[in-house]
Amino acid sequence: MNGARRRTPIAAALAWLLAFGAAAHAQSIRDANVAAGRIRSDLPAGVGVGDHWLEIAYGQAGAEGCLWDSAASFSACPGRAGWPDRPDGTPVWAGVQQRSVACGGSPARVGDSWIGCLAYDQNPYVALGNPGDAYWVLVANDEPSFDQCNEGPPGSSHRVAGASAQPRTVFKLDVLSNATAPGRRLRFAIDLGDKDFFCARTNRYEYSIPFLSIGAQDARGNDGPVGYVNRRGSPRGTIVFDARISSHATIACRAGTESICSPSSLGVHAGVYAYATWAGVPRLVFVDLHGSGVLDYSSGPPGESKWNWPVRDSFQYPGAEVLFFVAGSSMATYCGIDVARLPLTGTRVRYAIDFGKVLACADARGLAGDPMPAGDIALDGVHWYIEGSGTQGSLGLEVSAVETALFVDGFD
Repeated sequence: MNGARRRTPIAAALAWLLAFGAAAHAQSIRDANVAAGRIRSDLPAGVGVGDHWLEIAYGQAGAEGCLWDSAASFSACPGRAGWPDRPDGTPVWAGVQQRSVACGGSPARVGDSWIGCLAYDQNPYVALGNPGDAYWVLVANDEPSFDQCNEGPPGSSHRVAGASAQPRTVFKLDVLSNATAPGRRLRFAIDLGDKDFFCARTNRYEYSIPFLSIGAQDARGNDGPVGYVNRRGSPRGTIVFDARISSHATIACRAGTESICSPSSLGVHAGVYAYATWAGVPRLVFVDLHGSGVLDYSSGPPGESKWNWPVRDSFQYPGAEVLFFVAGSSMATYCGIDVARLPLTGTRVRYAIDFGKVLACADARGLAGDPMPAGDIALDGVHWYIEGSGTQGSLGLEVSAVETALFVDGFD
């Protein structure tokens, strides 16, 4: 245990152990406060390259074998071959994740998919600090991600490198010392100006939406859930962290990219997401902390959507029911939960987000497809993200002092 955990009063610690000590795994963030700062890509090295094909599996409840029916999901059922078109005449694979038959690559069939969706030019695998089996997991995805315009497979679309690395890349990541708090800082960014949107395979500019996240996930570097949520709320389901916007350049359209970029398509957002599962369905709950342009959802209510991710190699398999919230007035109005917006000024904000109460709000508003159980539910992971739409501009986010609130002074 780290220093923050050792400060837990002995009586409280014994009570917790008596109540929950039978659990086989840890119930917190393994690298609390980013003490070690080891990081690894979600997909293992080499997956999706050459004859080490990406494993795409269709054994779920949806009509085409994805988790959800393709017609019900904004992501459709990507990579799915050999299936009749939907009633509206569109292919079952056609959605935000896949725009071309065979993902724009080889149309040779392999099982339920094509080689073009299973094998990519490279796997831009990241491993920092000798991660071993203890690490923060990284997702570097560029939508449409089932697409040969990306060098790598879904979830590892492009190279990730430090902010000062050459050649420059759209996805940036650094682990920095943290003089103002325990541990280190995770600083990551999306820089749209450092992406070449021209696709040699199609000989034209192609629109895409880069997404980068980093977090702690059970069975992907964390040896158990990061906490346990309860609809009544609990420090065991509350994640505390410091965050600030570390850099920002206005999102815009780069000269020459007008064919894929317009003022009405520009935006960026950043925040935190977490995983919990009940009734056999993963629930992916997003809390937007900052947003602008078309990715600023602060004026609307919480929402729900269905997301398919048939990549068995990924911790995100097979997808999830997405529950979406926006910090500030939206969460206060619709949920009675006070979560501050993250300002562009670079001010550091201390957060304590009780995901049990957030999920209870989704349940009360009838967003979740299955009622939230009354008892405890494992919080399988927590991740911080940035997503951008445009061809110029950037946003950087710093996260530090991360822990499950149960182990933090003032909560126990």
